[in-house]
Amino acid sequence: MTESESIRAVSLPWGAMIVAGLVGGVLGTVVGWLGHPTVPLASVACGALAGSGGYLLGSMVLLPWVARPLEQWMAIWPGALLSRLLATGIMAWLLYFPPPEGDGGFRAALVVSHVVSIFLDAALLSRWSRSLDRNPVHES
Repeated sequence: MTESESIRAVSLPWGAMIVAGLVGGVLGTVVGWLGHPTVPLASVACGALAGSGGYLLGSMVLLPWVARPLEQWMAIWPGALLSRLLATGIMAWLLYFPPPEGDGGFRAALVVSHVVSIFLDAALLSRWSRSLDRNPVHES
């Protein structure tokens, strides 16, 4: 078997990546609202939307549905983290309108939703990459 025959092209589990972003957004909203109950819920929701939406937009830059060799996915991972951070910053800038009560809820929801999404993404991708040898469903 030659080296080119042993390389498998796989696509990332992008459905699970979307779920990670949604879970991060929900947790960001809850934490931001519980931590700052006097801040309007709309401000907290905008922060969570910026955090999880930035994660999702930055993830879509990867084109996770395109099948590539696993080595390429690992090589572009640092760029994906940077694109997620930039997309989150841009979305936060677009959605930020300081409420008269302060912006603590917005910032808390933004940080929690982004960090939770990134941690969930890392956990699911490590589990997914370990399962490739046992699960032929991921093969393209």
